[in-house]
Amino acid sequence: YTATMVNFAIEHFHPPTPVSIPVHGFGHGQRLRIVGVPVQHGSNRIQVNLHTPGDIAFHFNPRFDERCVVRNNTKHGGWQQEERFAQAFPFEYGKIFTLEFVAVAGQVQCFHNGRMFCSFAEREHPQHINRIEISGDIHVHSVHVSSH
Repeated sequence: YTATMVNFAIEHFHPPTPVSIPVHGFGHGQRLRIVGVPVQHGSNRIQVNLHTPGDIAFHFNPRFDERCVVRNNTKHGGWQQEERFAQAFPFEYGKIFTLEFVAVAGQVQCFHNGRMFCSFAEREHPQHINRIEISGDIHVHSVHVSSH
């Protein structure tokens, strides 16, 4: 008898925006993959938030109006120290992209179209993350959340 590992995953295709997906933590080895297209609806921003019951553990926010990506979290409802990445803004309206967030060793690594884009040091314990939310100027083709 040989044991086989099974990777259970959550996958959604063409969900309406905003997207809200319940999860049970987002710890080491887990992945979130989003395939989407930025669309102009007026906010000029896309938000990917990993929520805990009372806060946002990780906020990933491409801003077309500022041509940068802001990363942050909230603690007791208040925004914390913002991190900005503006060297090369890779998002374009109407152009499909893949975003992948990978939890590894105390950080979330962010990949855009398969290339390492940036990382964010965990400020909250990842086991407390209970919901992933995607909103803003985006049409989501698919969202895939893998377990350990």
